Amino acid sequence: MQYKDGGRLQDGVGLLTSILMRYTEVGSVHYWREQHALKFTFMVTQPQEVKSLREFLIPALEFFHQLEGMKMQVFDIASRSEEGVCVITITRDVDSMSQREVGLIVELLKRKFTKQLVYDEMYLPEDEQIYQEEMITQMLSSIQCNDINKNVVALREEGKVLVFKS
Repeated sequence: MQYKDGGRLQDGVGLLTSILMRYTEVGSVHYWREQHALKFTFMVTQPQEVKSLREFLIPALEFFHQLEGMKMQVFDIASRSEEGVCVITITRDVDSMSQREVGLIVELLKRKFTKQLVYDEMYLPEDEQIYQEEMITQMLSSIQCNDINKNVVALREEGKVLVFKS
């Protein structure tokens, strides 16, 4: 079967779905075509200042990229509070991102917000976790080489992953 976009949109949808399946702490993930970047949202139960989030995350990610021999092109962090929940958005360029970095970001936030992080309690067997990590690596590599020509967003609702394109 041949797709009009060469399968890139399918890889993008698969990437976002795999991220949400593997990392239940991620509330939603959005592929932003104009910046060729991913936006990850996390929710915590207390307000957070962007400055303290930057001071916490930037040194860790810069050190990670130094070890990997890469440089981040796009990195942004934002937070906004809504109805007693703080939504943290982290934006990263696809070209310098890896599955290991996604895992690092999730782990750093889990450790910082041990009791405040809002996420779905889902059990994913270890072999399924490894499979999803491999899929993330493969699909990230695919869209690093070829832009997706649409914006795509995936979010989790009541244990299901919903994907929308625009």
